[in-house]
Amino acid sequence: MESFVRVVRSGSFTIAANQLGLSRALVSRHVGSLETRLGVRLLNRSTRSLNLTEEGRAYLEFCENVFRDIEHHERVITHTKSEPTGTLKLAAPKSFGSLMLGDAIVAFAAAQPKLTVSLMLEDVSFRRPSDFVERGLDMALRISALHNSSLTERPIIDCDWVVCASPDYLARAGRPAKPAELARHACLIHSNVTPNDRIWRFEGGSGPISVKVDGAFFSNSALALRKAALAGIGIALIPGYAVAEDLASGALVSVLPRFKTAPRPLLAVYPRSKAVPQKIELFVEFLREWFAGQKLIRQ
Repeated sequence: MESFVRVVRSGSFTIAANQLGLSRALVSRHVGSLETRLGVRLLNRSTRSLNLTEEGRAYLEFCENVFRDIEHHERVITHTKSEPTGTLKLAAPKSFGSLMLGDAIVAFAAAQPKLTVSLMLEDVSFRRPSDFVERGLDMALRISALHNSSLTERPIIDCDWVVCASPDYLARAGRPAKPAELARHACLIHSNVTPNDRIWRFEGGSGPISVKVDGAFFSNSALALRKAALAGIGIALIPGYAVAEDLASGALVSVLPRFKTAPRPLLAVYPRSKAVPQKIELFVEFLREWFAGQKLIRQ
């Protein structure tokens, strides 16, 4: 099509070939192939001139409209690289999204007025690229790694986890002095975070410590675990951001403060591709800067 347009506009197969960096024979073959496929003659050729047929004139207009449309969309895509438009749809865990993400999302939306941001709070796994397609999502935030080669995982910030309980529970059941004593306590377990959620791991003076706990209550929501801990049901291993105010007020107290649990990363997860959409790149970098000065949270 481009060969045809260049021949018509230049009035010469030779000039068109030079403009395109092709041989004259190849340009002539392009035009001939078009005529064969369309079943009509587009050009009347003579040794001195080239004249459009009626069908050629109509096809020239069609070709130029196509090329204008292509150029327009390429300009839009190029512009989007520096100023993204459209919609960024993401999912985040209910607890983290409710407690920590709202202000960041509002600030990002204000900084990118041509980009519509849609935040879905849902505690789902997002283990396959099809999970994103089925929900129409661009990316998800998670607090546990998936280790799936078809997905990209990029760390945003490390979130500290704390072991805590209500004073009422500890008064009834006793306060554990070392991690091994957790095995005889009712524990509140955050499910779907690690391959074995019932193994709690600590760092002590003599090295790593692992203990298998029994669950009095399981949930994939930190908010639900917080309520269970406040109700005195058991001892929780829970993200620090979910209980920071309760620890400060004394409604919950830290258990085993000499034994620290490993922080867990907040991850941006999206389907792997050769070219990452600019809107995802911008949002990931924005979140990194947003949370860079915040402790999430070590007691």
